[in-house]
Amino acid sequence: MVNKVAMAGLAVIFAAGAWLISAPFVLRYQPAGTAWTGAARLDVGVGAALAAAGFCGFFTSLASWVAELYVQARAAQEPVGAHAQDGAQGASPAAAAPRRS
Repeated sequence: MVNKVAMAGLAVIFAAGAWLISAPFVLRYQPAGTAWTGAARLDVGVGAALAAAGFCGFFTSLASWVAELYVQARAAQEPVGAHAQDGAQGASPAAAAPRRS
């Protein structure tokens, strides 16, 4: 189950990473047209790692949530006694496998 609080946390991690990437330029402690300072390199590097982790985590969780919705929709479409009838008739596992559409 995908938790909405966890999804919000991942979005905050992404936002923090985006801020760290832009902070040297927004706060102007990295002068334009000069070699990058150590602080600017560190901020951009850590920010890129956080943004990538937040982005990947958020969309992985989102994909998991969508997969859960598909499973729930498929379960809602199955007849109530479908599994009981397969076992009672001795159907082979290949015959009991779900059809792909």
